[in-house]
Amino acid sequence: MRIDTKNPMTSQTLRQTPARKTLVVALALAVISIALAPVAQATTTIFGPFPRITATYGVGTVTIVPPTTNSPGPWSYVSSNPAVAKVNGGVLIILSTGSSTITATQAASGVYTERSRSALLLVTPGTPTVGAFASQSVSITQGTFKLNPPTSTSNGGWTFTSSKPAIASVSGNVVTFLDGGVVEITATQSNTNLFTGATAKMTLTVVALVPVLGTFGNITLMKDSVGSVTLIAPTSTGPGSWSFTSSNPAVATINGATLTPVGLGTTTITATQAHSGNYASATVSMTATIQAALPTIGAFPNMTAAFSASSANTLVISVPTSNSAGGWTLTSSDPTVASIPASAIAAGGSATATLRKPGATLITATQAGVGNYGSSTPVAMTLTVVGTPTIGAWANIEKVIKDSDFTLTPPTTNSPNAWTYTSADTNVVDVVAGVVKVKGAGQTTITATQAASPTWAQGVATLTIRVLGDIPTIGAFAPMQGTVGDLPLAIKPPTTNSLGVWTYTSSDPKVVTITAGTIVFVGAGTATISAMQLPHGNYSQSNTVQALVTVKAGAVLPTPTPSASASPKPSATPTPTVTAKPTPSATAKPTPAPSVNPIAKPVVTVTVLKRVITISVTKAAAGAKVTATINKVAAKIGKNTVTAGIKTVVVKIAGKVVYTRGLTIK
Repeated sequence: MRIDTKNPMTSQTLRQTPARKTLVVALALAVISIALAPVAQATTTIFGPFPRITATYGVGTVTIVPPTTNSPGPWSYVSSNPAVAKVNGGVLIILSTGSSTITATQAASGVYTERSRSALLLVTPGTPTVGAFASQSVSITQGTFKLNPPTSTSNGGWTFTSSKPAIASVSGNVVTFLDGGVVEITATQSNTNLFTGATAKMTLTVVALVPVLGTFGNITLMKDSVGSVTLIAPTSTGPGSWSFTSSNPAVATINGATLTPVGLGTTTITATQAHSGNYASATVSMTATIQAALPTIGAFPNMTAAFSASSANTLVISVPTSNSAGGWTLTSSDPTVASIPASAIAAGGSATATLRKPGATLITATQAGVGNYGSSTPVAMTLTVVGTPTIGAWANIEKVIKDSDFTLTPPTTNSPNAWTYTSADTNVVDVVAGVVKVKGAGQTTITATQAASPTWAQGVATLTIRVLGDIPTIGAFAPMQGTVGDLPLAIKPPTTNSLGVWTYTSSDPKVVTITAGTIVFVGAGTATISAMQLPHGNYSQSNTVQALVTVKAGAVLPTPTPSASASPKPSATPTPTVTAKPTPSATAKPTPAPSVNPIAKPVVTVTVLKRVITISVTKAAAGAKVTATINKVAAKIGKNTVTAGIKTVVVKIAGKVVYTRGLTIK
């Protein structure tokens, strides 16, 4: 702001007093401050969608839901067609059917600008509210009855229809009674601009006397025995006249009260008494059977056929014998078991049935009438199709002794029959009602037998269940010694918490052999006895433990006298020299030299990390073959990835077991 000091008035004001001068300066500074202040920027109002509004006439009002917005400004609304709907605040008052554009405007507020958005309002015709259309009961003697439509919120016109015009016909709103009975009167209201159409129903009972009728019995005629018969109407308490109709004119025709046989078969004869006076009409029916001679039919015995996936699965079925030349038809009550072509079969012929699946079906044979013979009474036999179950693979199972009981899942099969199970060794597992109870360590065979039935042969499947127990805790296996020629020595097994049977093997049968748990000293030297305990009860096979057996040479035998055994075995004479020398060395060196046992001191290490078993072998004799198995399956010297469960690791060097260990893999 510039202060013009040359203006006389300004100059005069500044010259008047110091106080006035100060005021003028302050005002000038305020104006300058206002001029330099930042100017507020307007913010655009952002709307969400404003969807179409629909309503039906008669709802009265509809509350407007405005679009979502970022502005707090108030809303106002305008209807482009007040004849359809007018606005009252945020509410639409529905006045007629049609359409209108509803404009929603949000006023400016603060930094937010004013903005508008429109939506289409569509008002469709409403459903009128229709009052009761009460049922009526009127005597037939009244003749006519005037219908009054029900009340309605619509002013549409009404029309009426009758469900049974033969009893009560409708013209306009007047009902004319033609017979006694019950009809349904439907009132229909037409559409209007404001409302859709509507209907209402009522029951109109035309009360008349019901005639009491006598019997109208069935009749049977031989086609060639009579030309025609006169029908006799049943007795009746009503005076109305009678008329007759035949449901099958190909069997019998009616002319007045005369019935004329035309063909073989049956037809329904209906006698109708007309309405007369206060009596309603009445009807009664009987069956007229026109027969020819019945043929004499032979036996039609039951049949059984095998169903096989590898055969053609067809069966020839011969029709019964008959003294009629009529053609035959064979039908199957269950075509999914056996189907038969629908074509006719000549007398004495046969049809080929296709077997579809195991089951039973009723085969019905019917002979058509021909000449002097009528159609036969159907005869039937049962065809049983017997199938052999197709049983899928049944996987072996491995459990541990502490596992809970479990239910056997039977193998897949196409037979619906039930399974039963047996265990070859109930000390390992027992099966009761399909539930396996784990009882002890070991291995057993489970036999599953699927029951036979009239339509299925028996099925059998087997699997092996192996139960791994706890690894027994084995004590020390003490070294043993003896002398060639000593009596066999009973092996004292290591201490153990299992009752399993021990098995023993010798690393060198030339030094010692094992017979029935005893050591037989064969020759001087050393050998390793490997002991392993078999599964029993809650314990599985033990780890292998070993003991060293040292065998000393026996005393020098006297020179044998000449005998039959001396000449053929000259090698027996060096015996003293062979047995004399090893004695000192045997006591000094209980451990055999590598040349005697190339796998005397191997080092086997087995480690487990999650589901990886790592096997390593060191200090094995050069050139000796090292092999390993896990649960009797070849494994690598190195890392082996396995599944969860009990795993038994066995390591052999040069074919000899040097290491056995049971592992639990989680």
